[in-house]
Amino acid sequence: MAGVQGLGVVVAASRFSERRAAWRVLALLVTMLLGALAHADEAVSIDGVKGALKENLDAYLGKVSDDDIQNWASTLVRLRNAAHNAMESMGYYEADLTFTQDHKKVSLLVKPGEPIRVHSLSLRFDGESATDQTFSAVRKQVPLAIGGIFNHGDYETYKSRIQNLALEHGYFDGEWSTHNVQVDIPNHRADIELVFDSGGRYRFGPVTFQSTVASKPLKAGPKLLQSLVPFKEGDPYDATKIIKFNKELLDSRYFSDVRVRAQPDKSGSQLVPVIVLASTANPNSVDTGIGYSTDVGARVSMNWRRSLLNESGHSVEIDTQLSQVSHLVDVKYTIPLSNPIDDNLQLLYGVQRQEIDNISSYNTTVGTQRQLNRDNGWQQVQSLLFAKESFDIGDGVEGNSDLLLPGLTLTRTRVRGGSIDPYWGDRQFYQVQLASEDVLSDANVIYLRSGFRLLRTVADLHQFLFRIDDGAVFTDNFSKLPPTLRFYAGGDQSVRGYDYQSLAPIDASGYVQGGRYMLTGSGEYDYQFLQHWRGALFVDAGNAFDSFGVPPKVGTGFGVRWLSPVGAIRLDFAWAVSNPGTPFHFHFSMGSSL
Repeated sequence: MAGVQGLGVVVAASRFSERRAAWRVLALLVTMLLGALAHADEAVSIDGVKGALKENLDAYLGKVSDDDIQNWASTLVRLRNAAHNAMESMGYYEADLTFTQDHKKVSLLVKPGEPIRVHSLSLRFDGESATDQTFSAVRKQVPLAIGGIFNHGDYETYKSRIQNLALEHGYFDGEWSTHNVQVDIPNHRADIELVFDSGGRYRFGPVTFQSTVASKPLKAGPKLLQSLVPFKEGDPYDATKIIKFNKELLDSRYFSDVRVRAQPDKSGSQLVPVIVLASTANPNSVDTGIGYSTDVGARVSMNWRRSLLNESGHSVEIDTQLSQVSHLVDVKYTIPLSNPIDDNLQLLYGVQRQEIDNISSYNTTVGTQRQLNRDNGWQQVQSLLFAKESFDIGDGVEGNSDLLLPGLTLTRTRVRGGSIDPYWGDRQFYQVQLASEDVLSDANVIYLRSGFRLLRTVADLHQFLFRIDDGAVFTDNFSKLPPTLRFYAGGDQSVRGYDYQSLAPIDASGYVQGGRYMLTGSGEYDYQFLQHWRGALFVDAGNAFDSFGVPPKVGTGFGVRWLSPVGAIRLDFAWAVSNPGTPFHFHFSMGSSL
């Protein structure tokens, strides 16, 4: 027993020694940390000014070290010079500065005094810039107002802005022939004289295309390449056109890599030759995707594209989509017209089969459309389509419809913050299609659709989304109108809380028939509670109907949005407020809110 007890004492003593050692190490670390903090550089404490003046003094003075304190005489000279420079740069030339140093703490008391104010400002442009409207606009945006405090930073920034503007617009020989500031300290005034001599404006020179790989020449023909150039040789130089040129070359999908170089010719010609270094894209591209939404269930898609069939820039694209309610194949053959990006002709062929509850349809479409992208952001599509559709609606109601549909569609989408998760944007959509019994059609039809989306973000965290969709179809033979031209409401992108396309007039047997009119709207508030997560509250309302006066169906609820790398994934919990018992419906979808 004694041996056992002795062993226990030894163990206890050993543990006690370990604890003492641990405490000693901790005490040493704390001492070293306090020593490091004691020797840390300190900022100068500033009193008497605030805001921009104080921030500028902080930046000029920096921090004071132990070595600075040890050599206080020289440090004081440095600090005083820095403080005077800081105050003068903000227009205060007569500041009273008092530095004190106590126990390694440095303080500064500032009495700013009367500032220097702008008494006169003369700004003149010589050379071609004298008649350039761009420089007339910048003349009206001078940050140095008469009677305002003379701020050196604003003065230099304004000069740099004019110089940068000159370079962007091709005045590569521009320089300040006069840039004088006369400061009268006793009278607290500054007289500014600025003269910018731009010289002549450079012009675009010839554009040449070169392959980055010598063994693989560019497959696009010279005519096609020149049609992509957004300027003509001899046009005044504009840097924004170079940026647009580079973007459009990439958007054409003819090239995998593009570098546009514009180097002024300083030999006296005042030309800017443009060299394009590019490499031809892979001839075939294939994109595949899978997804799911409660409207259409699981879906699989594949896109095959050959962007450059020949020297003229013809391309072909095939889209296929398979889901639980729809199967479709679309073929598009594109022929560039005046510009491959902004103006092209498309030959179309498509087949689609849909099975939605009691409605089944099989549609074949063939036709052509011209797609025009305007400089103001609007996209215009002029189309002529022949649609042949067979359908079965409700309890054995079958039909066939042939329609020749000339149409016009206008769309404009504006986005800030990227297409995946924009913080600002809006989208407008307008469509009209016509058909006549006199021209290869089984019914006279006027089909109208429009839609509007508005997205705004407040204080980074609060996002508001508003949506309106409406439509109307006028026909003297509604029974010949296929389901694709009738209107339905309900679902993820319509009125949440209700099944997909379940809101529309019904027949005597209770089957949904589709309506002549449709009007839906939505308001949603999203709050970002984590970096990639938002919570949502929403109210949707609307219906599809045959006559006005039908009350709207209302759905409301809450949801969660995950901002994934491929787009927002939305999970919504919605209640059909207008139905007896307020039934619950779950919605899952993904994609841009616009």
